[in-house]
Amino acid sequence: MTETSLTQRILAFSAHIGRPGDPAGVARRRAWIDADGAPTIAGRELVEALEDQSTTRTVFRGNF
Repeated sequence: MTETSLTQRILAFSAHIGRPGDPAGVARRRAWIDADGAPTIAGRELVEALEDQSTTRTVFRGNF
């Protein structure tokens, strides 16, 4: 996965959990991206954890 793709995923998740209009600020405060907007180790771990959950989510949507 490219660094740009990682950053986009981090910002998308940050937009989902943070204040509207400031996903980069949320990601920086949580140390998922650095001051230049590049993903940090914590940001890479976040994306990896989200990807690990991708197959478990259908259970919670009632698709059983």
